[in-house]
Amino acid sequence: MIRTRAVSLGVLIAWLASAGCMSLREVPRSQYAARTERKAVRVETVDGLVYEFDWASVDRDTLVGYRNHGDSEGALEQVAVVHVPLQDVSRLTARELDWRRTGMIGGGVVAAALAVGLRAALKGNTPSTPTSGTGKPFTGGVPRGAGN
Repeated sequence: MIRTRAVSLGVLIAWLASAGCMSLREVPRSQYAARTERKAVRVETVDGLVYEFDWASVDRDTLVGYRNHGDSEGALEQVAVVHVPLQDVSRLTARELDWRRTGMIGGGVVAAALAVGLRAALKGNTPSTPTSGTGKPFTGGVPRGAGN
């Protein structure tokens, strides 16, 4: 049973670490091309237009954004592609894993699991003492009326 709980706890921690807490962070202009592709991108242009893409990449002096059309039927996936010159981008934000928040949540889960495990371990190691009864020790023999 302890092994099953340990495995369950490990799976929970792995799930939390992989999911993590995502936050929308601004990407500095100098870092636009640092990654080949970014997911969940929001672009604001100098003209005031706002684009939200499922993923985007930078090709020389152009940001190329891609957006899936989830309502399409058929075997082929329909993707809209938008080209935005980098000089027209006023702000670029991307959804990224926030390690601080993820660590706080993961640490809280681990601390709670340790507290529960420690409590269970201490509860199992305490000697059982009788709290009620006559207080007279059993001296052996057959109690009255227990015979035939």
